[in-house]
Amino acid sequence: MKAKVQALSMEAKASAVIIGALPFVVAFLVYLTSPNYIMPLFITSTGHLILGCSGIWMSMGVLVMRKMMNFEV
Repeated sequence: MKAKVQALSMEAKASAVIIGALPFVVAFLVYLTSPNYIMPLFITSTGHLILGCSGIWMSMGVLVMRKMMNFEV
């Protein structure tokens, strides 16, 4: 039973890494394909606010996923 729980926990951790990395990968790909589309995020104050809020929400999501994955049998 413990091995099964550990396997499920590792699957959840892998999913969390993929989900956490996806926004950065997409942003990088958008930057490569059409930099004019994403540059306002980095050069305007509204873009900075959006990036800051997004970072906070991403951090909260990571913390929630960590809490969900840390369980004892």
